[in-house]
Amino acid sequence: MPWTDPLADPDELRRCMRDVVAISILPKAWRNYDLRRICDSIAGALFTMLRADFVLIILQDHNTRLTEELLRCDPDLNPASVDHVRTVLKRERAAFGDDRGFIVANESSRRNLQVATAPIGLSEYAVLAAGSFRATFPTKTERLLLTIGANQAAIAFQHWLGDAGERRFTILAQRSTDFIGIASLSGHIQYINPAGLQSVGLATPDDALRLRVLDFVSRENRQLVRKTIWPLVLRTGQWKGELDLVHFGSGLPIPFLVDCFRIDDPRTGQPMNVATVSRDLSLENHAEAESRHLNESLERRVEQRTIELAAAHKKLTAQKLKREQSDLRLRKLRDEMFRMARFTAAGQMAALITHELSQPLTAIVNSMNATKRLLNRTDRASLAIAQDVASEAAAEALRASEILRRHRQFVGTDEKERRTETLSLMIEEAGELALSSAAPPGANLKFELDARATHAFINRVQIQQVLVNLIRNALEAMADQEQREVTLATRVVGDGMIEVTVADVGPGISEDIARRLFEPFVSSKHNGMGLGLSISRLIIETHGGQLTAESKAGGTSFHFTIPCDGVGDVN
Repeated sequence: MPWTDPLADPDELRRCMRDVVAISILPKAWRNYDLRRICDSIAGALFTMLRADFVLIILQDHNTRLTEELLRCDPDLNPASVDHVRTVLKRERAAFGDDRGFIVANESSRRNLQVATAPIGLSEYAVLAAGSFRATFPTKTERLLLTIGANQAAIAFQHWLGDAGERRFTILAQRSTDFIGIASLSGHIQYINPAGLQSVGLATPDDALRLRVLDFVSRENRQLVRKTIWPLVLRTGQWKGELDLVHFGSGLPIPFLVDCFRIDDPRTGQPMNVATVSRDLSLENHAEAESRHLNESLERRVEQRTIELAAAHKKLTAQKLKREQSDLRLRKLRDEMFRMARFTAAGQMAALITHELSQPLTAIVNSMNATKRLLNRTDRASLAIAQDVASEAAAEALRASEILRRHRQFVGTDEKERRTETLSLMIEEAGELALSSAAPPGANLKFELDARATHAFINRVQIQQVLVNLIRNALEAMADQEQREVTLATRVVGDGMIEVTVADVGPGISEDIARRLFEPFVSSKHNGMGLGLSISRLIIETHGGQLTAESKAGGTSFHFTIPCDGVGDVN
């Protein structure tokens, strides 16, 4: 060996041989090391064997995203010197592919640092550098050791990268939830991951290794796999589609999305294995079926709801039209009742107007008698006085005429407006009218109508005015209590008459008010005029009937009679 010629000392030769052997057996200790421990082992060995002041390893591989740097150095070495070495190596790293070296000057110690490099071979950016202040560094032996160390590092790093890739694949396959399997070109199973074993009902990997690929396929799909899919994968390298695999426990088919591909030898390019990554579609298909069912159910519900909404809209439209018609009818009825109320009020006020007319009429009579006596005298003074008294009588006559004129304006109806009316409809309308005007909350009307009392010959507006007045009085009497119920009843009483009753459940009427209940200006209300009942009684009497009242602790009942028209059977 040429590099042994300069070694005159046998001990030196033995030491070099020992170091070469030691470096050669280092990879056996690196099997369980990570990248940094491998670098540290190489750097430590070379630092001792070369008697170097520093050993620096720089690894950079953009393809594998590998970046590592490790330094072994003498504690007394100036860090600036090592930084200078790094700078030179990184700036001119492509130039150190052939065991080159360089010198780093050290002005403080006036000793130069001799630096030797060796490419590791992992990439153009991986280098092993060693330095020493010895002027003879590196000797041929030391350069040889440095090169051997770089080569061993390259081999170790390649093995480590390969093992790391294998470990990542194993972890990925073991933890994947997909079915991952590898088979030989003849179809014998070589590997199935845990998720794949579980999905087809196998307990252990040994159970799978005794099987072939076709054993995993359902009977319906085996012919397709044997004659079409497997030859296609071997020929083109890949097939992807849906297949039914068999569950070894239940024997039932399981739908899978199968991605089957060929694995080729990276060195020769020849096919080695066939692998698959498959996904169980059972849950996905079930979810799709559930979603489809929900969508169909939702569509049916939307359709049914649309029909219901259309029917509800139609019903609301009809109710709105009916309510508008009812409101129009009630407005007309209210206007007519207001007009009739003025008339009936004027009728009741006739007694008061008579009292008012008595004053001017009495004054006229007295004045005329006085004028008559004065005219029997012949003196001028008596004639002048007679003229003044006559003027006073004329003024009183004008006053009486004005009173009558005002009263005449309230009179506007007569018996000609009476006609046959449907009694039940008239009573219901009166109830609606009474409730529509400030009825207390919770007010309720109860109807007890005699089927025989169907029609009455009446003035509709006047009788409804009586009913509204009686219903409102009943509601006001119950305003301070929780129960507010008014009963409207009819019955045939004979002699061609029908009795109508309006009864409440209020506190009743006091005795002093009950004795004068139908007199004008008698009322228990603070803001009432006391004309409502007197006017109502006048209306009923003009119809040939009677209005009476019964009062007790449990409530008050008003009864009035009106003539029937003989249409219904009242006997």
